[in-house]
Amino acid sequence: MSLGSNSIVVGFAVLLFAGLCQGSFGLGYKDYKPYTWEAFWGIYSLFCILVPLGWAVYQVPGFLQYIGNAETKHVWIPVLCGTLWGISAIGFSKAVTYIGISLVYGLSMGISAVVGSIVPLITMKNKPEMMSLVLLGIGMVVTLGGIALITKAGIVKTKEQQENGKMDGDNTQKGKAKIGLILAMLSGLGSGAMNIGFDFASPIGDAIMKDGFGEIGASAIQWLFVLCGGAIASMLYCCIELTKKKTWNSYTKQGSGKRVIVLFITSIVWFAALASYGISTLLLGDMGSVTGWILFNALALLISNLWGIRCQEWKGANKGKAILLRGNLVLLLSWVFIGISNAV
Repeated sequence: MSLGSNSIVVGFAVLLFAGLCQGSFGLGYKDYKPYTWEAFWGIYSLFCILVPLGWAVYQVPGFLQYIGNAETKHVWIPVLCGTLWGISAIGFSKAVTYIGISLVYGLSMGISAVVGSIVPLITMKNKPEMMSLVLLGIGMVVTLGGIALITKAGIVKTKEQQENGKMDGDNTQKGKAKIGLILAMLSGLGSGAMNIGFDFASPIGDAIMKDGFGEIGASAIQWLFVLCGGAIASMLYCCIELTKKKTWNSYTKQGSGKRVIVLFITSIVWFAALASYGISTLLLGDMGSVTGWILFNALALLISNLWGIRCQEWKGANKGKAILLRGNLVLLLSWVFIGISNAV
């Protein structure tokens, strides 16, 4: 696909907005009272399918005909990838409560950036020039370096806060920290599967664009397959937990209405991130789903770190914060190589 410089500039601008939204939506996870966790995640998962479905219907009213005309693999693979993401997203939400938004984003987005970009690169029909691949490879290595620094920052932060009395040092807290780290890494693998699913649905998106619905319509439908799989998996899990723990009454507690509004807004910000990312990949051309995914996650990581500092997650951890800032600078450097690789 040959695109003009204006299209690429617009694509990067849209990607910037997507990263801002992706790095911010996790704020809605930090406090979900008066709900229990399963009540919170269940209603949030419901919104995470209703919002994309409503957007898809609005953008492409007859989208069902495109599903009927598509090859089966372009439907079931995105749904399967979405299901994997839905399972891992459960771990993401729990990890935020265990180890904080900064460290969770660091591990999850970093792993997601690499996993979610390599598969589309391998499967793409029109391989990029060697110079583009070299720059992309350098960008990936630099990205991993930034992620390593941010992960180290989180470990140093935990140790500092325990020593300074900002965090309990008992075995329960240490156990939760370990679980949080594992869940964050697994969520990164699942999040990477999202981009793989989105990329596999691209033939359907191409057909939608040919019929004049544009990048916005194509993005809406390609994401719908992935998000349906993820939301259904999450809602089934939450229904089982609500029944097993007998916590359905969470939805009737005082303050639950206000929390529903917060979660609805959170779901809109979250979907705005994905929808904007999808649009940007179509504007950036053949390498959009490769370079775009890395930059999307790196930017989200940078924004989430700034939120983590603002939310006092790094209070009493000056050494950890210094390492965190160095990691962010390394991520910014990686954007230079990845951005150039897309333009070569």
